Amino acid sequence: MEKNLVVGGSGFLGLNWLEYLQQQGSENEVVVFAHEKPEGVSFPSFVTFVVGDYSDAQALEDLFTAHRFDRVFHFASSIIPAISSENIRQDIESNLLPTIGLMEMMKKHQVSKLLYLSTGGAVYGNVNQEKVKEDYPCKPISSYGIIKLAVEHYIELYAKLYQIDYLILRLSNPFGEFHRSPKQGVINIAIRKALKGEVMTVWGNGSQAKDYIYAADIGKAIDGLIRAGVNNETINVGSGESLTLNEIIKRIQSKIPAFQVEYKDAMLTDVQHICLDTTKLSAKMNWEITSFETALEKTITYEKARLS
Repeated sequence: MEKNLVVGGSGFLGLNWLEYLQQQGSENEVVVFAHEKPEGVSFPSFVTFVVGDYSDAQALEDLFTAHRFDRVFHFASSIIPAISSENIRQDIESNLLPTIGLMEMMKKHQVSKLLYLSTGGAVYGNVNQEKVKEDYPCKPISSYGIIKLAVEHYIELYAKLYQIDYLILRLSNPFGEFHRSPKQGVINIAIRKALKGEVMTVWGNGSQAKDYIYAADIGKAIDGLIRAGVNNETINVGSGESLTLNEIIKRIQSKIPAFQVEYKDAMLTDVQHICLDTTKLSAKMNWEITSFETALEKTITYEKARLS
């Protein structure tokens, strides 16, 4: 039985991971380290919740001293792509430097396994091919993407220098249960606005096409890769299909007809087209995802419950 640390485990993706573990009947002990415990969320019995900031070196020291961790899951991110370039220093100080500190603590306390959730669209930038493999040249166009890519490189460096085995997962755009952000996650935000009768602003003409992944499926990828013993790899995790924003709007309107949108000029830091090639992932495990239609229905049900 392992004891695992989940940094940022009270966020959107962290909560989906814990839900997956609970559904699988996990016997591992999990320590969640996060800024705050979200209201209305019940954590599984195998979870110990510790409030703290992973940029706080003393808090990390206390945590690693109190627990003997086998593996660290790094889910934390304190800034969103759209505004990351407005305060680049803050992005570096709140995301890059704390990750270095986390790996220093892993080195000191001899924790040799790390899983990092990176981002697919933001690290690749604007691409000129239909599907993007992991070896495609990365040209991020936002501070968010640059920091994520820098973290990836530092993880690879620590692996070489200090024998920390890693898995880097480049996620496509997640949506689904446990989403709470009012600014990031276009599908959840669109559904929320539709249910509340609010007009949604679309930046650009809606033709931007991206790969979307149901957040509950990400746990399947994490678990499958760990069980397969995959180490020291960077792997795309997505649906392998792209949808334009206008297509998504139409699908939501078919279920919530009153939904309205307005169009404004696109943002310079927003990737316009991205679809992840998941061939590498499928070669390492049986990769099956929830259909978009089913995932959309479940997300609408979740957002309705939140608003009621």
